[in-house]
Amino acid sequence: MGIIEEAIARSDAGPVKQIDYDRMKRVSRGQKAALTRARNGGDPEKIAAVCKAAVAEWDEIGAWPDNWANWQRALDDALSFSRSVDIADL
Repeated sequence: MGIIEEAIARSDAGPVKQIDYDRMKRVSRGQKAALTRARNGGDPEKIAAVCKAAVAEWDEIGAWPDNWANWQRALDDALSFSRSVDIADL
């Protein structure tokens, strides 16, 4: 069995993921606004807090939005060029 076939078998054997699309739609505007406010404030800790809260909610929802990289870029921009933190690690 090849690598892809093994991955498909593991995926098929696992629990079915349920994504709460309605909740994602409800929270996305507020999350974007919170990120904008944090970026405009310029405090890296506040940006990290907004990113951490967003990631926690996305994990509860069961999926990350297509624009998740906006949160990663905001955190990257707030840190010095020699530092990087993955938002999933917050």
